[in-house]
Amino acid sequence: MVCNRRSGGFTLIEMVVGMVVLAIALVLMATLLFPLAERSAQGVQRAKAAQLGQAVLAELAGRRLDVATPLGGGAVSALTCCADDAAVCGPAADDPNDPGSWELLDRFDGFNGSADRLLGGDLYSGFLVEIAVRCQAATAVGNTWPGGAKLAEVTVTSPAGERIEFAQLRGNF
Repeated sequence: MVCNRRSGGFTLIEMVVGMVVLAIALVLMATLLFPLAERSAQGVQRAKAAQLGQAVLAELAGRRLDVATPLGGGAVSALTCCADDAAVCGPAADDPNDPGSWELLDRFDGFNGSADRLLGGDLYSGFLVEIAVRCQAATAVGNTWPGGAKLAEVTVTSPAGERIEFAQLRGNF
């Protein structure tokens, strides 16, 4: 009598090989997917840093260009820079520690701190802002600017440490 044995399931070796193949596939998928999530967060931070840079430039554009700038705007015969005369910027703020009270563009020169301190609120937690304001010659960027111009350079640092730079040139036109 011949006994035909039919397999009713998987052998132990087939199960082990299947689990090894499945483990290798899961490791490959994990190494591909986890970096994507990290890069996605960097993209969000980069977009938020760009939004912050634009907000800071808009804030700076709303400040008086010079002590001689008439309220409501207008031409200034010659620009005065805080680097040239520090006494000009000293009284340019109700509270020297509150950027919200700084009325002159030059007053922001040397600012280095949190974005929330600069703009108020808590929208940009973890982001840092550095601002440098410099006087430019009357022939800045190839154009003749009556009385000169001022260059505001803003550097935004994201929580991940990425630095993005922005610049704004203001003067009489």
